[in-house]
Formats: sequence, C-alpha cells, structure tokens
Amino acid sequence: MNNLAKRRVIFFVIFLIPLTALSHFLSSANLNQNLQSLLIMWTPGIAAIIAGLFTHRSLKKIGWSFSIKWISAGWAIPIIYGFIAYGAVWATGLGGVPNPTFLERARLTLGMSSESDLLIIISAFLYITVVNLIPAMVMSMGEEIGWRGFLVPELTDWIGFKKASWLSGIIWGLWHLPGILSGAYSATGTPLAYQLFCFILMVISTGVILAWLRMKSKSIWPAAIFHATHNGAIQMFFDRITFDTGHTAYFIGEFGLALVPVIMVIAWLALQRSAELRVSAIH
Repeated sequence: MNNLAKRRVIFFVIFLIPLTALSHFLSSANLNQNLQSLLIMWTPGIAAIIAGLFTHRSLKKIGWSFSIKWISAGWAIPIIYGFIAYGAVWATGLGGVPNPTFLERARLTLGMSSESDLLIIISAFLYITVVNLIPAMVMSMGEEIGWRGFLVPELTDWIGFKKASWLSGIIWGLWHLPGILSGAYSATGTPLAYQLFCFILMVISTGVILAWLRMKSKSIWPAAIFHATHNGAIQMFFDRITFDTGHTAYFIGEFGLALVPVIMVIAWLALQRSAELRVSAIH
C-alpha cells in the first residue's frame, strides 16, 4: 500500500467537498449558464491542484504527453457508442429521427437554408464534435485534471487499477448528485429514481473507460477529448436529433437506458485489457 497516494486521495476529497458545495451555492445566483457550468466543472481540477501543492505532487504527473493514436481513440469511442445506442432507439421506434426542430435550428445556425437534410445532419454533427471541441474542452479539462489527472493515478498507486477505475467512477457519480437532486442537471418525463439508476450506471462505466484511457495512454488529453466529445455528441447531437415517440425519455440521454448496456460492454472490454497496466505506467 502506498501511504503517500492514500494521503493524496484523502486530501483531494477533503478539498473537493467544500469546493463543490461552494460552486453550487455560487451557481445558484443569476450567473450565465456557461459560467455556472465552468465553475462547477473546474472544482475537481482546483481540488487536485490544491491537494498536489499540499502533498508536493508535480503537475507533470497529471500526464501531458500527446499521441494522435490515443487522441483519436478518445474522440471515436463516444461517437461509436452514441451511434450504437441511438441507432437501436431509432431502429426500434423507441425514438424518431430526424427531429424537424433540430433540422430547422441547424439550418439557421449553420446558414445552410437550402441544403438537403442529410447534408445538414452531417454538417451539424461535424460542427458539434469537431469545431466545437476546443471550447468544450475548456469545460471538460477542469474535471479531467481532477478525476483522471489526479484521482485515478493516485488511487491506482493505492489500491490497484481495477478497484481504482470503479471507485473513481463511483466518486464521479456521487459528485454529480447535488446538481441532479437540485434539478439543475436532470431530465424530464421520467421518475427521479429511474434517472439516478441510469445515470450512475452510465457514469461509473464511463469512468472505467476513462481511467483505462488515462493509464494506457499515460496522458490526460484522450480523457479530456473523450469527455468533451461525449458531452457534445450525446447532449447536443443525438439527443436533439431524436424526437419523442411516446416513451423516448426513458431511453435517450444520460438519464435514459440506451447508453448504459453499450458503455458497460466497452468498460468490460477495457478491464479485460488492463492486466498489463501497472503503477509504473501511470506517469
């Protein structure tokens, strides 16, 4: 057992709790929505930086190496599970596609009033998942510095990778609870208990994949790309291009069921390929 890693994890959690509470208190004021999101999403990163200062952890250990291979994997994985999950929803009629409202708004945003629906859909997808990626990473980087740049490596040092991947996902899920329970971040049309069930399973499984990406690539960048791509693709593209056919809310989005089994399978595959990961691979 690495006592220094244990101490770092404890310090991180100690700083994370009041910072999270403070961020939600401040965001309850009449702040711009983007500013609210930025404030909340950067609390893990700030907690990690403070904990690192207290325990003499170098910022280099966050993991700044750059690899096109792993950056590409970080971008592709959310796209793949998004198409699989939503493709199943559309194919079974649990949700419809394309949503006319999405097409109308996309035409206005992109300035493409006369193009075909297919070209609009492709252009909107590329705009959301490529052009908008850097602004989205400003948000996701705050979380990833904390969760995968600090917490996952230190937990792995302390309890080993497999336990660390699950525990980091659980902590990540619990961190979202204030926003969900307050109604600031939730869905409509389904019971809160159902939303929590789907969301927590999705987040824990996603946390396993992100932990594997961080360890395997020895870098935070693939995780940050993954996080930003997921948020954009799921929340801004797949959700919005899908229209309600009756009970669609039970299946789409981060509070629906469709994503859960697909992401869980990918998490399971990641764990099967984690045997060779050791503490020495973290930094």
